[in-house]
Amino acid sequence: MQFKKITLILLIAAFTLTGCAYHAEIIRTPNIPLYNQTVMFGNVQYIPLLRFCNYYSLDWDWDLVSQKINIKKGPKALTLRTNSRDAILNGKLVTLSYPIEYKNGAAYIPTKTATFLAEKIFELGAVPVAAKKIYEIRRVVIDPGHGGKDPGAIGKYGTREKDVVLDVSKRIKRDLERQGMTVFLTRDRDVFISLSKRSAFAKKKNADLFISVHANSARQSRAKGFEVFYLSEATDDNARALAAAENKALKFEEISPDDGGNSNNPTLWDLVLSENRRQSKELAYYICNNTSDKLYMKKRGVKGAQFAVLKGANMPAVLIEVGFLSNRREESNLKTISFRKKLADAISSSIISYKRQYERTNGFSR
Repeated sequence: MQFKKITLILLIAAFTLTGCAYHAEIIRTPNIPLYNQTVMFGNVQYIPLLRFCNYYSLDWDWDLVSQKINIKKGPKALTLRTNSRDAILNGKLVTLSYPIEYKNGAAYIPTKTATFLAEKIFELGAVPVAAKKIYEIRRVVIDPGHGGKDPGAIGKYGTREKDVVLDVSKRIKRDLERQGMTVFLTRDRDVFISLSKRSAFAKKKNADLFISVHANSARQSRAKGFEVFYLSEATDDNARALAAAENKALKFEEISPDDGGNSNNPTLWDLVLSENRRQSKELAYYICNNTSDKLYMKKRGVKGAQFAVLKGANMPAVLIEVGFLSNRREESNLKTISFRKKLADAISSSIISYKRQYERTNGFSR
């Protein structure tokens, strides 16, 4: 009985099988984004059929050979054919007031028919308009690299990377908090934290930015300077070698037998460049240029590499190398409180500058 009632409504209100088509004064087009852009075929308004299906989350498939479109929602199934007024609703033939048009590789449905199907047949309410994205940077996670059983790089004078970056990170945190930002550290003492848990921590905190702080090392003692990385394929051999060195921390991690270690194996990455990649590069340039200039350090630039610690971040994320512990002069600087303070100040001001420009331009979209 329910099916007969639906079919009767469909025939009376929408289709010409009874010789009575529905009119604009009976069914008015809803004021929702789906209907904001229509096309005219003859004197009839149409919208893209697949856009209609996607808007209302209707299951559909399109047989390109027979030019049939099958639409389903729960127990209700509707089959349409392009350039035809015939339709099949739950196995029963009905006739549309206007045909489904096929133009330039796309199928179109009359707006009135779309409205009727949505409201009367599939009984769908209006889809709420998505809230406008607010471009704000309020929460930041600072990640002091290494820690605990993983000392990181060690300089000629015995300076340990894990100690330097922890002190610098704490200072960055205090600087940003003075600017009204909420800041979290992945570690605030000398403990080991796995690389995967660091980015997971940033996601848990709903961070807007993730910044991992490290100190560099090289075989050549003359190597020096400041550089910043974002997650990408390695841009050169040096970036590839550095990523391999930083990813050595994976050997300290306890790998669950359930996943065979695949989740932490950088050789098994399926690197997907998301919309965060562009913003990560922007952030990297802000930090690299501003900090290098303020501290008169060699500017080694912005580069891409496959750092495991950045892999899981779903927000703009960068890895900073604050200098070379293998360089005697830079190690001497990094050992002093005064230099680490200047370093933290420069990085913090870079982040604030990026934040202001990001918010002013709606995420660099204008």
